[in-house]
Amino acid sequence: MISFAEFEIALRGLLRLARFDANFTGFFDLSRDGARRSFRLALLLLLPVLFLWNLNSDLPDGADMVRVGLGELIGYALGWICFPLILLSIARLIDRESRIYGAIAIYNWLSILGVVLQFPIAIAAYFGLSDAWYGGISDLALLFVTACEYFAFRRILEIRIEMVIALVVVDFILTHIIFALMVGMIHNQLF
Repeated sequence: MISFAEFEIALRGLLRLARFDANFTGFFDLSRDGARRSFRLALLLLLPVLFLWNLNSDLPDGADMVRVGLGELIGYALGWICFPLILLSIARLIDRESRIYGAIAIYNWLSILGVVLQFPIAIAAYFGLSDAWYGGISDLALLFVTACEYFAFRRILEIRIEMVIALVVVDFILTHIIFALMVGMIHNQLF
């Protein structure tokens, strides 16, 4: 698992990144080993993410809970794997092989920021926040995390702005495709 010291230091880095402080990079291990260790966050965030997905869900009566569980686990795993694989595959094309591991590490650590921001919004929706407010505030949180991702990639990869925008857009679209496939599988529309 990730050591407590590394976790604490990375959280400080996330706070700096959330303030768009360019010195956030000094708080993360941007090496290949750091990127590998950052995937361990998937285990740490699994239960909170499953809780968030199911807190306000509207599963049909008699839903096959094995299918629901498998669909969520498959979607969760794909969410952690697909975009980092894309980053690895384009590293040579953008001439950033040495920096791509740092981008993957930061991308994974940003998952914590996303969960921390979405958690109180989902709790508020559970206790009566209207769907319109829930959707709006949730979208603002997603926009903020996306802006942090853009800032981090721009700083770490040092590539042209349009390339960073393209990466962030690909991540956004891929995430929504994976989520749609997961929901389709859960509601017996796929497989």
